[in-house]
Amino acid sequence: MSLWDAYKDSVFICRQRLARQLDFAIISAQNPAGELQNPHVNLCLDKRFEGLLQQARIPFRSVTGASADLRFQEKSWIVFCDKAFALKLGRDLQQNAIYWVEQNKLYLVPVLFQQSEEYLGLFDSRVILLAD
Repeated sequence: MSLWDAYKDSVFICRQRLARQLDFAIISAQNPAGELQNPHVNLCLDKRFEGLLQQARIPFRSVTGASADLRFQEKSWIVFCDKAFALKLGRDLQQNAIYWVEQNKLYLVPVLFQQSEEYLGLFDSRVILLAD
């Protein structure tokens, strides 16, 4: 299975439900260009990205992107910004792709990959909600 196909099957582990009318991106700083990094490097990349979001005063929430079988999980962020800025963040973080959610519709959006944006269905149908 290609990385792009794997991205299309992702689910999202969240701690809180989001209003359906919100637009946001899901972006990870981990594993740039799809190259698996050791956990310490990924933690550093993630913390740097979180600090950047805080410094820029951009609202965000924690989320984990995962394979459908939950074997692969990657710390990510729900970022409340416009799509153009989300793509810039994705490029800055050297990510192959980001997710864009608009009115509960989930899209896989290429950043480094030479692919076409794909509609993946309703975001709600991909959410695994964790109870506190």
